[in-house]
Amino acid sequence: MGALMTPAERQELLQCSQRIAELLYQEACEQNQPMGNLGAIESTVRSQVQDHITPVIGEFFAKPSPARTKDTPVN
Repeated sequence: MGALMTPAERQELLQCSQRIAELLYQEACEQNQPMGNLGAIESTVRSQVQDHITPVIGEFFAKPSPARTKDTPVN
């Protein structure tokens, strides 16, 4: 297994995640997306993540990078 995140990396991830949540919430409110209960919030957030976040992460991992491929075996 690879190295675990450092405390500083975990803090950075938390800060980025909080900012993403703020942006997604703002978009949901502006577009009057359903947010009246936990199920509606989950559905709205899942849709937003699939539309905005997953493609970015997928593109990042799909691009060859010497730093990433050095430590990660290809299956």
